[in-house]
Amino acid sequence: MRAIGFGFVLWLAGCAGLQSSDPASPHYAYTAGWTVQLNRPLTIPPGAATVRLQYGRIVPRNSVQEYDPFCVVELDTVRDEPQTLQPGRFEVWRVTRSVNPIAVGVKSPLIRVRHGDDDGDPSFLYFITEFRLRDPAQPNLRGMRCAWNQMAPGNRMLMRHLTLDEIRWALGEWMTVILPQENL
Repeated sequence: MRAIGFGFVLWLAGCAGLQSSDPASPHYAYTAGWTVQLNRPLTIPPGAATVRLQYGRIVPRNSVQEYDPFCVVELDTVRDEPQTLQPGRFEVWRVTRSVNPIAVGVKSPLIRVRHGDDDGDPSFLYFITEFRLRDPAQPNLRGMRCAWNQMAPGNRMLMRHLTLDEIRWALGEWMTVILPQENL
């Protein structure tokens, strides 16, 4: 009975995941009270609901360097005309992290994506940090996803989520991610 209890405790500890109270860690456990500040107007092009920021500048959808940190600012609605987010502070009401494998060349959605190198799939393995944002003055604002593709050659043992500094580097002077203690 005692061995089963100890094994159960080890199993639970393994399920807890890696979490850190250090915002510099890729394992940081985001808490309540975060905000994101848009420092100047950000225009989403016609026919789109997203705009990408990388290296501190706006980049076209097909020009993102996916092995480097980038962020995608999202609105709820695609429109035929440009949409402009106005500067302001946005409440972060939820932060989630996920890992999203994308296989190129898979013929059927029923084919399981493998993480091995035998056939090259998946082609992309995105580590994503998603900030759900709220601004009563701009209800069309959905959120911001920051990610990078971790399938770089030689990177298998180093795969991880972005740190706060890497997210800030991608955003540059366009947007500022503000910690709860900096909101005071």
